[in-house]
This record gives sequence, C-alpha cells and structure tokens, in this order.
Amino acid sequence: MMESRITNRIIYFFLALGLVAGVMVILYTPNSYGGGDNFSHYKFAHWGWKYPNLLFDHWGKPVFTLLASPFAQMGINGVRVYNLLMGFLTALIIGELANHFNFKNRAVGILLVLFTPVYFIMMFTSLTEVTFSFFLALGVLLFFKEKYFFSAVIWSFLPIIRTEGFVLFPLFILVFGLKKQFFALPLLSAGFWLISFLGYFFYENFWWLITNMPYVGNNARDIYGSGSLLHYIHHTEGILGYPLAGLFVVGFGVILQKWVTAERRKLTSSFYFLILIPGSFFTFLAAHSIVWWLGTGSSLGLVRVMASVTPLVALTALPGFNFLESWLKEKNKGVGRVIVAILLTAIVWLGINSHLGGFRISREDRLMDQAGDFILKNKLDRFKLYYFSPHLVAKLGIDPFDQSLSKEGLPDKQNPARLLPDSSIVVWDAHFGPNEGGILLEKLKQNDRMILIKEFKPDNSFKVLGGYDYAIYIFQRIPEPGKTIND
Repeated sequence: MMESRITNRIIYFFLALGLVAGVMVILYTPNSYGGGDNFSHYKFAHWGWKYPNLLFDHWGKPVFTLLASPFAQMGINGVRVYNLLMGFLTALIIGELANHFNFKNRAVGILLVLFTPVYFIMMFTSLTEVTFSFFLALGVLLFFKEKYFFSAVIWSFLPIIRTEGFVLFPLFILVFGLKKQFFALPLLSAGFWLISFLGYFFYENFWWLITNMPYVGNNARDIYGSGSLLHYIHHTEGILGYPLAGLFVVGFGVILQKWVTAERRKLTSSFYFLILIPGSFFTFLAAHSIVWWLGTGSSLGLVRVMASVTPLVALTALPGFNFLESWLKEKNKGVGRVIVAILLTAIVWLGINSHLGGFRISREDRLMDQAGDFILKNKLDRFKLYYFSPHLVAKLGIDPFDQSLSKEGLPDKQNPARLLPDSSIVVWDAHFGPNEGGILLEKLKQNDRMILIKEFKPDNSFKVLGGYDYAIYIFQRIPEPGKTIND
C-alpha cells in the first residue's frame, strides 16, 4: 500500500510538471494545427457568453463549446489550456483502467497516451477530439466499474462532441445487451434529449440536432475529395508512430490469446476489453477510412480525427509493452533495460517531434496577417468587412457576430456586389473563398461594382483545398453614382 501511494505521488508530481510545461508551451507558441477550425471553435465558445445561441451551434459542437466557454473568455490560449487539461485527465483515466486490469507499469500507460504523436499535438489546439477521447475513456472506465447507467449517459454525449461518435454505438449496445443491462440502453440517448431541449429555445425546433446537420450536400466529394481505403494506415507514423503501433499489435495479441486460450472465449473481462478498447479504435478507423474512400460525409481525410480514440490504443499497447519488457529481461536483464529505455525515449521523441510544424503559424495565416496589417494601416476596418477566412477577424480583433461590423461570406454568390453596402471591403482567399464560401475569384474580378485594392501572394506558391494556388485579394464595393468612399 505504501509503495502504491509513493508511486501515485511520483506520477502526480511528474504530471503536474508536465502540465506546467504544457501551459508554458501554449503561452509561447502560436498553434495552427487544424487551421482555421481552431479559431472557429474558439469564437463560438468565447462569444457564446454574449450571444447564447452560439453555445448550441451545431457545427461548433455544443458539449465542447459549453465546457470550453469559461476558458475561452481568456482568449484562444484559454481553450488550448482546457484541451491540455482534458488530455491529462484522459491519461489519468487510462492509468486507472490499467490498474483495474492489473496491468503493470501504469505510468508507462499514461506516458503512451500523452506522447502518441497525433494526441500530443491535439492537446495544444482548440479542437474537439481530445474532449471526445475524455468522454469515451470515462465511459469505458465506468462500464468496467459496473456503473452502467452512468457510462451510458457519458457515452450518449459522444455524437454531440463529434458527429461520427454514433459509429461506436453498436459496440455499446452489444456490451450492455450481453451484460443484460437493458435499462441502460435508453440512456444512450440522454445527451441527445438534453441538448435538444436546451437548444430548442434558440432553434424553436426540438429536432434541430437532426434537421440542422451541417455535414450535408451533394458536392462534398467535389470539394473535399476522396482517397485510398488505407489512407489512415499509410499515415501510421503521424498518428501513432511505429513503435506505439507495434506495441498495440502485440498488446492486442496478448489479450486475444488470453481470452481464447486461458479463458476459453467466455464473456470475461478480456472479452469486453477487446470489444470496447481496441474494438472502438478499429471501428472508428474503419468508419473514417470508408467515408474518405467513398468521398462522403464531408471528410477531408484529416489524420487529426484519430486522436479521438488513440488513448484506447495506448491502453491496449500497455500489455504489449509489459510482454516485451518481460521477454527481454528473461533473455538479458541489462540489455533488456537498455532496449526498453531506448523504446520509451523513441516514443517520447516521436510524440513531440512528429508535428512540430503545428506549433508554428501556417503559411496561409502568415499571409492573412499581412492582409490584416494592410487593412489596419489603411483604416479599411472603418468599412463593413466581408471575409471567408476566420483567421482574419481574429487578427483584426473584431466581434465576428456583430453584423454591423463584419459578415462571413457574401449574400449573393452569383452577383457578389449585390446587397453589399457602398465602400464595403471583401477579403477573398483561395482556401475558404471558393470552398466554404462558394465564390470563385472570377466572379469578383469580373463584377463592375467591385474594384481590386490589393493582392497578396506567397513567395513560394502552394496549393490548398480544391487545388487552388493560395492567394488573398482585397476588393472594395464601388459606391453608387454620386457618392464617394468617404460617404
């Protein structure tokens, strides 16, 4: 017992140090991993205290927005700190699960969670995947603690944190059914009923979570594309890293062999482990792989989505690590320790370095900052601003929901100048303009009521979503005859 308490104190001490270090990283680095989605999620959480309907914006994900909103009042770095906290709490839950299954080296399991490459970088963003992983892991822990009703309620919020969470529900229904916990099954819809009820006051439609689904449209494949069925497998290095992926395979084999041979394929804890832990990862991976392959569901094939389930990979990898450690020590204790130390060092190094570019401002945002500086220097912000990139309003520091100051997108896609106030400014960029905004550059250039003020192109050209060469163009709406810009 004393040794366990000492071990816990050591773990908590190093986690506290890691948390402080993580906050320092946040304070001294920008983060563009995830692109404009970072600011988009932040703006709903921040401005939701002024405009409460934003807390229930479907795209923003209400559960994430509500939880992050207190932190968002401190700025976007506040949301990044929230994500860091959720990541560390998720790692602690995985450590508790390791204890439940009597896995050795709980501290290693926690380390594997935090230094999974895609999970490490995602903890420093303001995106939704880490919150999803927390709810998923907490639900798994409650299930194995036989708190079935609570686990069902926690899992019920997954599709409202990330829409694809519903693909895991067949697994939840299966395990509750096998456990004969039939009264827990209706609670898998608890999150839907609660958020639907709260959002009703803003949408005046109880079924708004269904009818306002943002990921619909017939041209998703044309905009977002599609790719190989093995897309995510090919990105193993950036998602898990090969050392962790290898341990995951070994760990899965260890648990599977135990269930088949020692437990004779009975409904034991190992069986439910296989269904809920590696099973959730395989299901999530398969769903995203198929959607990207078919070009449906507005999938961009982003590797970051896998951070939603990588803590479960880390837990599965832990028995793989323990097996490898025991085998090496049997062969040669000294050499085994060296190899284990090298392996853990490699995992930490890969976790930190795989996505270092995510701590630097992206090329798009760097150019958009130049456009923002131009607008401020020439006092163009005194006119109403129409924009497509969410980064621009972050740069300008204006309320993106005050429609008297700015508006995202244009009211008429066929005739961009129509319905715009005289002298208003339009900032078109090649990423968001033709894709999310649905406005081609030619529509602006060929409109006789629009004048091009300035264009920004990178020194070294690069392509963005849709195959466009990235550039930014600033237009002004020409005043009606008899009026001047000063009016």
